[in-house]
Amino acid sequence: MRIRGSLMSKYLIFILTALLLWPIIPALFYLPGYMLSDHPVYRPEEITRMWQQEAANLDGAGRDRINTRLWELNEDYPHAEIFWVDPSGRTNAVEDLSEDIPEQWTYQDILSIRAQDRNQEMLVLTSLIGNDPKQGFMVMRVPESHILNAEMSLSGNLPLIFLFLMICVCFFMLSWLFFIKLRKRLIRLQAAMTVNGLKEIPNEVTIMKDDEIGELEGSFNRMVKELKESQKREREEEELRKQFISTISHDLRTPLTVIRQHVHTVRKNPASPQGEVSLSVIEHKLDDISNLMDNLLSYTLLSAGKYPLHKQPLDIVEEVRNRVAQWYPVFETKEFDVHVELPDQTLIWDVDPLWFNRILDNVFQNVVRHAGAGRYIGIHMIDREMQLMLVINDKGPGFCNESPEKGAGIGLSIVSMMAREMGMQWEMKSDANGSAFYIWKDSGCRVITNGTDKH
Repeated sequence: MRIRGSLMSKYLIFILTALLLWPIIPALFYLPGYMLSDHPVYRPEEITRMWQQEAANLDGAGRDRINTRLWELNEDYPHAEIFWVDPSGRTNAVEDLSEDIPEQWTYQDILSIRAQDRNQEMLVLTSLIGNDPKQGFMVMRVPESHILNAEMSLSGNLPLIFLFLMICVCFFMLSWLFFIKLRKRLIRLQAAMTVNGLKEIPNEVTIMKDDEIGELEGSFNRMVKELKESQKREREEEELRKQFISTISHDLRTPLTVIRQHVHTVRKNPASPQGEVSLSVIEHKLDDISNLMDNLLSYTLLSAGKYPLHKQPLDIVEEVRNRVAQWYPVFETKEFDVHVELPDQTLIWDVDPLWFNRILDNVFQNVVRHAGAGRYIGIHMIDREMQLMLVINDKGPGFCNESPEKGAGIGLSIVSMMAREMGMQWEMKSDANGSAFYIWKDSGCRVITNGTDKH
């Protein structure tokens, strides 16, 4: 899932920023005073831990060692007052002490120095040397101005409390604005998806941002485009269906009208020569109707995708020769001049033999029915733009100037569907001098000449 620029990443950054502000705000509140102070400032917990550790390290130490170590600590903390009291209660200091520090300690003095630990003006640290009362204790007093006070109280930290409240208010306001914008975009998308009775397909929406809602808007736009294309195809198919029904009706009405006329002739005088001719015509027209029914069934199966397709390598040149030989008696009966000019090499196309022969049959049938006046059919191969094409032409008045998609006839509609399914292309050209049918394979063909295979 894409993270960068997504709504989830934006809101997570927003939440993490708010969470990081909670510990940073107190530091920002006290840090300026700490950094701008002209004297060192100590954290109470750190200096207390240090003092206790130093007292523990002096376990069993002599007077000189204790004095030396306290002098070193006094160098590190020059503003602090440092001394120690030996087991006899005598005060030992490395520098001058305040007047309230007695030279000889009593029990009341110890209680007094302990009480100073709760004084707001000074931090007093006392630790037993070596954690043993018999070794004495050491004292460190640090002025309050050198202590970083991190305690929060309503009386002393009202600006900090106000700052916290302002951060909370800003956080909730920004969250509210964030979700308000999301809600507006979702409502806009919902309004675009709403379809009333007058508008069948919604309009596309403008993609505002590249995030999850933007991806949803993009998917919605793609769906709208597909619906519009589907609606367009449906209208085209409806128009084709009407044209197809009109064509079928015409193709059926014409032979039925002829049959009805000749039936009337046969009834008058069935044994006469005219009766014999009428019976022959009736038989011929019934064959036409049978062929039309076969084409109609094939068209229905092809449209439903239930016409089996089994492609295999096929020698097109040899297959055309065989098919022309089967149709030759028909052409001879119609007194056609048949001109076949096919190359000697083998041309291999990956097609279904039954489908390819059905294409040839439909083209030959159209030539016989619509170009009989020309008494000519030519079958040959041409090389156009490095592409071998099969051409079937006639010298009739022209039986097809339109594509099958525009209702030219069920026979050529089947040719179009079968050619498309087998990966072939075709076109029809027709004028006053005749018609020409071209069919070719875009790819997957091989030309074999003298045992050499050429793609």
